[in-house]
Amino acid sequence: MFSYSSLTSLRADIEARYRALTPESARLARKAAGVLPGGSTRDTVQRRPHPPYLRGGSGGRVRDADGRELVDLWFNATALPLGHADARVAAAVAPWLTHGSSFYAPIGLEIDLAREIRRRLPSAERVRFTNSGTEAVMLAARIARAFTGRRVVAKFEGSYHGSWDDVAWSVGPSGDRMGAPSAPSPVAATGGLAGHGGRVLVLPFNDLEATARLVERHASALAALLVEPVPNRMGLVQPRPGFLQGLRDLCDRLGVLLVFDEIIAFRLGYHGAQGLAGVAPDLTTLGKLIGGGFPVGAVAGRAEVMAVTEPDRPDRVAHAGTFTANPVTMAAGLATLEAWTPEAIDGLNAEGERLRGELRRVFDGVPLQVSGAGSLFKICATPDEIVDHRTSLAADAEWEDLASLALLNEGFFLTPRLHGCLSTVTAREDVDRFVETVAALIRV
Repeated sequence: MFSYSSLTSLRADIEARYRALTPESARLARKAAGVLPGGSTRDTVQRRPHPPYLRGGSGGRVRDADGRELVDLWFNATALPLGHADARVAAAVAPWLTHGSSFYAPIGLEIDLAREIRRRLPSAERVRFTNSGTEAVMLAARIARAFTGRRVVAKFEGSYHGSWDDVAWSVGPSGDRMGAPSAPSPVAATGGLAGHGGRVLVLPFNDLEATARLVERHASALAALLVEPVPNRMGLVQPRPGFLQGLRDLCDRLGVLLVFDEIIAFRLGYHGAQGLAGVAPDLTTLGKLIGGGFPVGAVAGRAEVMAVTEPDRPDRVAHAGTFTANPVTMAAGLATLEAWTPEAIDGLNAEGERLRGELRRVFDGVPLQVSGAGSLFKICATPDEIVDHRTSLAADAEWEDLASLALLNEGFFLTPRLHGCLSTVTAREDVDRFVETVAALIRV
């Protein structure tokens, strides 16, 4: 009989085995603690008792500092759809490592990458590149405020849009601080915020009626409504039928710009998540995949809206960046999108659906479930349907964390909360072995 406690009671044994497998990673973690606050410079890669330090990767595998080969099932937070060290990407990047990796001038590759993005996203009439997804969200909000003359940005409770202050609210609030379900309270996601100061409105995901009431109430001050078509932090939740179209209709009626955060969701289809949904946003933020494994972000949208960034406008939105549209990133992004064909995406998404189907079979009669879409998946330790952040709190976080570590012991690398994704080079036998390992884990 399955119970969450059957695994969590073995924490000491699982952690002891992990320590025995990763002595060099443990040594590096101790060394890091002497120069990096808390031993880390990137919060999301931390895990107990210490993270695995990696030395390299090829295709669907990575090597850790102790020489172990691991099946990668997260690919640097979905940023590597072609896997590690793809030969086409490496060949595109290599000349720029000798010709020069950054210049105080345009190079032309940014034109080609912008044209490719525009070809895939009909809503993207103009594109402006940034160095990260966080920066893309920040720029999109600034563009929306300048275009509308309004100041408030709305986001959904439980969604993560990067580390910028105006969206670092209600990313993962605890149940005692969230406020009413129909009118969530802004809850700081980090220390150091000066306060939302009337600049942020938090909305309930998948509740179109409550969202409409809040948006209507604040419409005169609301510049943009920011939404992940498939929210990652909530557990790769699917929007209810009509929800995204309802947001589009609401924004049209009230003069609010609709912004899709497709930094992760763009990988779901050749035309992104918006193509699958049949909903065109005013602005789209992009990142990860379009940089081919190098730092990147972009804002794409209607020409009329993006025009506020054009030179010689007295009220223009200024934007600069020393490494923005650098040739290494642009070349890598172009090579990735050239290989990211409809056939490649369809094949990968079919394998993602096969994986989710096999996990559903394994979880039959067990209080576990798998969510996700396309090549994305998330194992959730709850039998209850997850439709938003509040329902995601029912998941047993301790079980998920320990299951992730147990899977790492067996050679599978996911996030501590069991988010995962596939790449075009993920081997079918690795998927099958992963399912078998998960099945064995729940029999503990």
